[in-house]
Amino acid sequence: MTDHTEKLSAFLDGELPEAEAQEIEKALADDPALRAELETLMAVDTAAQKEFASVLDEPVPLELADAIRNAPSGQPAANEAGAPSMFSRLGAIAAVIALAIGGGAGYLAGLSQGQQVAAAPGWLEDIADYHRVYASQGRHLVEVPAAEADHIRTWLTKSVGAEVRIPDLTAHGLTFQGARLLVAAGKPVSQLMYTDSENRVVALCLIRSDTPRDGFQEQNAGAFDMVTWGARNANLVIVGDKDRDDLTLIARSAADQA
Repeated sequence: MTDHTEKLSAFLDGELPEAEAQEIEKALADDPALRAELETLMAVDTAAQKEFASVLDEPVPLELADAIRNAPSGQPAANEAGAPSMFSRLGAIAAVIALAIGGGAGYLAGLSQGQQVAAAPGWLEDIADYHRVYASQGRHLVEVPAAEADHIRTWLTKSVGAEVRIPDLTAHGLTFQGARLLVAAGKPVSQLMYTDSENRVVALCLIRSDTPRDGFQEQNAGAFDMVTWGARNANLVIVGDKDRDDLTLIARSAADQA
């Protein structure tokens, strides 16, 4: 793993000293390739957590438990059918993760050719990860500022393959700050950023879909709440702090302007 990838990983985990974290923030603002690598690490991290959780939740068959208990030291245990043990599977998962992180350039090239990771997490989980990182960026909150609203609409509509509009949410005390282009579940996603009077961030994200959601659905993603809905050929989600009680109203207002 390269030094800058290790730093990105530490930045994602909140483990860098403040001065180094500020250096990474500046670099992310100026370097699209570095932002793409951070997005890759975020996707890999989420996929790894899901995969490990699913493995650890599986019951261990009695014959496999006996094989593990009786296996000679240093040898992997297998069941009667010769299937790899849980420990072998964990090792394989770790190898895949290491390959994805270590081969960042190849991974990103694969995404650009339309390839997707087999175990790509749901787009809402990706959006929550993005919000956790970008909502705390302050001066680097957005990729393109609100002053370039016309460009934002054209750029994001072309990029995601569905019309992106910028709703006026001032009635809810929200000011449009600008936008970013994300990748979630292997697909491009538009992200419009708004802030309130306390500088809390609310994001409106859109992903193209042939099966738009029916109605409004409230969900929780740890420190954030979400409200999702569908419109024409897209699914949308509003993301904000979990202590907000106005997200559904904001979502309905955004939907009325879509």
